[in-house]
Amino acid sequence: MSYINTYNYDKISKRNLDKFLVRRVYNRFLNNALKDLDKESIVMIESPSDNYLDANISSIKTMIDNGFEGVYLSFQRPFKNIFSLFEREGINLDKIYVVDFATAFCKSDQELNPRCVNINSGFEFEEMIKIICLTLERLTQEKRFVFVDSISTYALHENLDDISRFPESLINAIKNRKIDDVTLIFNIANDIAKKRYVENINLYANEHIHLGLCT
Repeated sequence: MSYINTYNYDKISKRNLDKFLVRRVYNRFLNNALKDLDKESIVMIESPSDNYLDANISSIKTMIDNGFEGVYLSFQRPFKNIFSLFEREGINLDKIYVVDFATAFCKSDQELNPRCVNINSGFEFEEMIKIICLTLERLTQEKRFVFVDSISTYALHENLDDISRFPESLINAIKNRKIDDVTLIFNIANDIAKKRYVENINLYANEHIHLGLCT
């Protein structure tokens, strides 16, 4: 399946044109930063809150365009919303699974889509880690990634102890199940960078990327 995007600038609203240009800048920058990652890197991307979604979309596009296959942990937006944004951006949808935590948080109807991994509302921490690992094991590419879209949204729904131990628990679970060559990416809004649970992620990260504000 191939994806080709064409743009008629005269028919794009100013807001959407701004978004398109922001993502193009981020795509170029992130491509240089992410294309030569060491296997099993742990990446922390710090992005402005105003461009937070743009950074998420650009990160996924960059990874897939560079031969990765991935699991997107969607704490912030339900599957249908985030998947439509991927499609609009020309991302190969056959290369990504979305674990839909957002729908579980709001207790909405679950999507029946082969690329959507549903999780029940009121899920336990250990269940979450297991589902992430099982989804990773479905990937067939040698280069794989897990992308965490919004640890701050997760923090609104769960206790801080679980949030704080999330990075270490996920890293250890992946190692214990012998799932090799997995890159972990956490996108963090710069206005929460000093939170304790974010500093815990920082301890494990061996790659740090700071995105500037695009307006």
